[in-house]
Amino acid sequence: MRRLYDLLNAALLAVTTFTVASKYPGLPARIPVHFGISGAPDRWGTKSEIFILVGVMWGLTFIFYALTLAMPRLARNPQYLNIPNKEAFLKLPPERQAIFFGLLREFMTGITASVNLLFYLILGGILRVAAGKTSGVPLKDVAAGLVAMGLMMVVYFPRVMTLPKKLVRGDEL
Repeated sequence: MRRLYDLLNAALLAVTTFTVASKYPGLPARIPVHFGISGAPDRWGTKSEIFILVGVMWGLTFIFYALTLAMPRLARNPQYLNIPNKEAFLKLPPERQAIFFGLLREFMTGITASVNLLFYLILGGILRVAAGKTSGVPLKDVAAGLVAMGLMMVVYFPRVMTLPKKLVRGDEL
């Protein structure tokens, strides 16, 4: 799944960046940059502010991927880890610990994909409102991104929380 999330993240970053860059010349001088709970714009800014949101999307992706790469290194400094059965887990051989860190990386790349999907949907809404095609970002668009995040949490969080204990017990995985 991690490779699928990696591909999804790359595709969302590329498509979003390309779409914003290609639509930028045709945007009006003022565009919506924030929306209320109803989906209607409640703050307007210059059209160049759209690149701030694209930059935030790229920045969050970079941070999440940097964290996934740093996870195994954190095991060398247990005070930085907050995982179930930490003391027993840290006594496991590295190859057993790697199973947990692999799942954690998969979870983080999946969360990143859901965040990128949310940014893609919001930026698409901004472009539609700016072009006069709609008066606000439809709640269903934003809800799709939030549902994706929720599903990641429901699917992965219980596994992340129980895997260290299973590894310590020596359960078959």
